[in-house]
Amino acid sequence: MNESRWLVVGADERMQSCALVLQAAKHTCDVCRTDEVTDELIDLIERSEPTHIILPVRGLAGVLPADLFKDNVRFFTGLMDDEVRLQLEQGGHEVRSYLTEERFVWNNAWLTAEAFISEFWTRTKEPAAGTAIAIAGFGRVGRMAAEAFSALGADLTVYARSGTQLGEAEARGYKAELLHTENLPASGYLVNTIPFPWFERKADSTLHVFELASMPGCLKPGSSSAYYTVHLGLPGKHFPHRAGEYLAQAVLRMCRGKE
Repeated sequence: MNESRWLVVGADERMQSCALVLQAAKHTCDVCRTDEVTDELIDLIERSEPTHIILPVRGLAGVLPADLFKDNVRFFTGLMDDEVRLQLEQGGHEVRSYLTEERFVWNNAWLTAEAFISEFWTRTKEPAAGTAIAIAGFGRVGRMAAEAFSALGADLTVYARSGTQLGEAEARGYKAELLHTENLPASGYLVNTIPFPWFERKADSTLHVFELASMPGCLKPGSSSAYYTVHLGLPGKHFPHRAGEYLAQAVLRMCRGKE
């Protein structure tokens, strides 16, 4: 079996922590701290000839030519354009997303929720306890955000379109409402976890929307961006060491039985 050579790519600190975990597991591992294709990155790939590459959670800007790599490189990706993925696969490489690895996704969701509490306090100067907070969506991040705010005594309402999600929210003791712009409060705070445009602000609304979902986020085209703030990459920003450990562990689990 050929020795594996790892390359971790990404500018935020969690990627450095990910590399340290791999090195502690006795893997040869280089790091390139960039979120875009650069001459430095290309030079490093040509010199180190990596067999395993971990790309940033929010994606890599630019295109890595498939013929830059030796045969059968294994890519572990966050967000990735379908066309880029197809080009790499057609070049004979394996491409897998760690965003489909359930343990990683749940752990990352909890880090996101806990980190957002800090962002909420900083932005609003309000305590969570006794504050009315709406959460749009009840997937992994929505559930973890609801749990975090509930533990602090917030007055929570979950908005969702899925009967399953509404039922689960009620079973967990939260108020639950059908997701529709007309049902939302005109003021206060809304945490969005739904990654597609659905929100259109009413003319008299001062509802502050905190965006936790991937771009393009919840705003419909042409909707006012007043009272709207984007909060992405929170695990890497607030908890880079733990987030990096979770990422490395997820990728190593994905490798088991494949080497």
